[in-house]
Amino acid sequence: MQQLYQLLLTQQETLPELTYSVVYRHSNGLGGLDNTFTNSTQISNHASIKCMAISKYSIVFGGDFGIEHWGQNKFNIQMRVQAISFSPDYEYIILSAKETILYSTKTQNFVKAFPHDVKFDSTGSLCFCKGIVYETATFQQLKQFKCPEYGDFTISTQRDSLYLSSVTLIKHLEDLKDCRLIIDNYDTNKHFEHSIPPSNEVKQLWSDDGKILLIWSQTLDDHTNQSYFGTHHLNHWTEDKLQNIELFEGPIHDVQWVQNGFIVISGYMPAGAILFNKSGEKEYLILQAHINSIFPKQNLVALCGFGNLTGDIYIYELDSLKKLGQTRQDKVVQFEWSPNGEHFLLATTFPRLRVDNQFIICSKYGDLLRKEKFEELYEIKWVNDNNLNIQINIVEEVKQSKQINLTTGVDFIKQMKEAKVNDQPRKLQKDEKLSTLRSSPQNQQNVQLVQTAVPPKPAPQKQVFMRRQEPIIQQPTAEELEQQYQQHLQQQQQMKLEKKQKQKHNKQMNHQNHKQKQKHSHQNDFQNDPNQDLGQNYYPMWHE
Repeated sequence: MQQLYQLLLTQQETLPELTYSVVYRHSNGLGGLDNTFTNSTQISNHASIKCMAISKYSIVFGGDFGIEHWGQNKFNIQMRVQAISFSPDYEYIILSAKETILYSTKTQNFVKAFPHDVKFDSTGSLCFCKGIVYETATFQQLKQFKCPEYGDFTISTQRDSLYLSSVTLIKHLEDLKDCRLIIDNYDTNKHFEHSIPPSNEVKQLWSDDGKILLIWSQTLDDHTNQSYFGTHHLNHWTEDKLQNIELFEGPIHDVQWVQNGFIVISGYMPAGAILFNKSGEKEYLILQAHINSIFPKQNLVALCGFGNLTGDIYIYELDSLKKLGQTRQDKVVQFEWSPNGEHFLLATTFPRLRVDNQFIICSKYGDLLRKEKFEELYEIKWVNDNNLNIQINIVEEVKQSKQINLTTGVDFIKQMKEAKVNDQPRKLQKDEKLSTLRSSPQNQQNVQLVQTAVPPKPAPQKQVFMRRQEPIIQQPTAEELEQQYQQHLQQQQQMKLEKKQKQKHNKQMNHQNHKQKQKHSHQNDFQNDPNQDLGQNYYPMWHE
């Protein structure tokens, strides 16, 4: 069957590739950017485009108006969907609505409807839907595997080593029991079952060769009340065994396969990015910084800190673990490598963020090549960059050490935050415990703190500030109260006696003064005024 499918692939006619580098969906329709990152073209002016899918050969977008296929063949589909995608060989359009529908790009006809999500293997010859395997040539059912009703189902995609895996999850936190991991080999019918820690969410990641599985399991809450982030576990599966991967204490932020192993970002901030080989053995501590996302592409990997972090982007080569570049862009919602790995784009999209919607295209060294702002930008995708002819100046390599002047006092907090970043990969020993890396000395972080000579200042005298205390009033005893009362009575008697004596004295003085006044005022003799002239009609007067 596989040989027949390969024969059908060779007989397919070659389709012309699109000439756009990226296609973006915004409030005014659909636009495209040419392969020189200079000219933009309006592809569609539909203002209600809700989803789109991009391949090298065609663009499919849909909304309230239906679905339009734009490429060598242009046709319409009268249907409203929530999401659009392509099969690996671009033979079918996958339309997601209340059910999953396959639509042929060649015959432009409806093919089949499925009740659940559909997954294909790498060649596109097999189709999987909730444990049922179909042959895409005739869509006949080939096999059926046990799949949990409440859980996660994945396939390894590689046809020569095709595995189907499923995990039964926990519906409620009270149901704390082990989850079952079930793996079946499609060709050999080998069956594997393992017990993994209780989980509410599980992410299964198959390696490129389809022989190794990473199981990232987590609970939403920690029933032991030891962590706000719940519990996180990472397990590594091969046909031989299932083993637990040792990580930093704290949550797991991201796990991704790379060409020579896999990278895990774990721990409390600043988190550490560790490179493991395919056997699950730790090899290098690549970076310790405020990061939470991994974006690999061929021999490159971008370690980023998005979301509520500062937006730092560190780019490394995986073969040499050499740092190629570093940049910072905040408010990033979408990161995507170009097909050839020479460029990457960053986007701030609506409705995740309703302000500062834009996309930025940078080289793999972090150089800014294109920036465009929109009122509302919904989505942006790479199409093709094989014909790009853009000259890029390689940035100068970042120095191994950072000099921080402690006497300037300029943005000291920012300098210390940068000093905590350890961006130089370090070889890890097999028996080395990751818990010891958290307490590593500062000199292992390649940061030198330099202090300029400053003349010594006289030591200030110690000033003591005394607090004023209110007087303490003690309550008198009964004897003291009696004594105070007797003294008060004596004082009152003395005051009364002095008052009586003073009144008696004043009365006597008034009486004496009155007697003296009467003595001088009574005159019984006749008195003649010498100033009066005696004459006619003048007679002496008697004065009483």
